[in-house]
Amino acid sequence: MQIQTQRLLLRPIGTKDLQTTYAYAADRENTKYMVFLPDDNIGQTEEFLEKCEQEWNKQKPCFYEFAVVAQNRHIGGISVYLNEARNTAELGWILDRHYQGKGYATEAAGAVMKFAHEQLAISHFVAHCDWENRASQNVMSKLGFFCICCADGRKNKASSENRKEMTFERFV
Repeated sequence: MQIQTQRLLLRPIGTKDLQTTYAYAADRENTKYMVFLPDDNIGQTEEFLEKCEQEWNKQKPCFYEFAVVAQNRHIGGISVYLNEARNTAELGWILDRHYQGKGYATEAAGAVMKFAHEQLAISHFVAHCDWENRASQNVMSKLGFFCICCADGRKNKASSENRKEMTFERFV
């Protein structure tokens, strides 16, 4: 399973991506707005990648984690998680900070939404971000998402501070 865009290749992420995933997943500056990151050690990254491989091998995966590849270099990840009824999906993404601001997240997310809509019959998408994460807010806006909620209760892994979380949605 691969998705080709104008500049990117999206392919199943797995343990062969351990070093490059760990590079962005353990970077505290890169993950400051993330709920489940940064990874504290490479073993956490490896465990995550093993779960991704197991999911990809299922007949009907509950989630799809793609490696984002630009110019033959793994630069990030993009995911789509299906709800139990399989009619709504949650999108998420992370890019190595050296590749941010180039439109890659928007391009990858748009391609994954198209895949989910055409192949999985998903017509409702949601995404979340820290209220200070302007880059993710911009990606969602470019993809046609609208903010439906901003509420307290977000805990980013690298911070003990109670943060605000923005919830966005889009119907296709």
